[in-house]
Amino acid sequence: MPVFIDPRICEKQQICDLMNVCPRNAIYQDRKGTVEIDNDKCTACMLCVRACPYLAVKLAKDDNELGDFIRKSKKAKFNRNAHIAKIYGSRPGRMGKVVLNDSNFKKKIGSKVPTLVNFWGAHSGVIAPFLKNIEKGYGEELKVAYIKVADNPKSRKKYSITSTPTLIIFKKGKEIGRLEGIRPKETLKVWLEMKLNPKIW
Repeated sequence: MPVFIDPRICEKQQICDLMNVCPRNAIYQDRKGTVEIDNDKCTACMLCVRACPYLAVKLAKDDNELGDFIRKSKKAKFNRNAHIAKIYGSRPGRMGKVVLNDSNFKKKIGSKVPTLVNFWGAHSGVIAPFLKNIEKGYGEELKVAYIKVADNPKSRKKYSITSTPTLIIFKKGKEIGRLEGIRPKETLKVWLEMKLNPKIW
């Protein structure tokens, strides 16, 4: 059974969790950055279908159905933001104001005030609205910053970022908490409270 990634939904990002999930290395990125599936290697194990947070991966019964998927994806109108909102309850947002890079990262996270850094990449837009609300809610008790993983390979390597979004809390330059992947809002809230107020837990 051939597998198809809907290009209307999938993000063209340097890091895609699906490439880590596939046991046969059948998922790859072409020169344009588009995520593709090599159906000669694929065994239809369904791991990528379950793992894609945007439900972009579809399993076809045969090559004819696969052809129908491809034709529809090129012709049919599709609202990606509305599709994601149905899954997660909110439309994806953009990176916030405080943007980090390889050059200023160490200086920016050295503050006594905890800094929550969103290592931005594939799927990060989904949790962006939540992070903006968190920033407002905590006020001066927590800084929220963003670094685009694809443009900052040194930081990506130093902090061993293998999937996005990855959230790391720093205090005085030291990591005090890490959370990888898309999580429900309640999970994010509890995780933050546990890391920022450990005495009450």
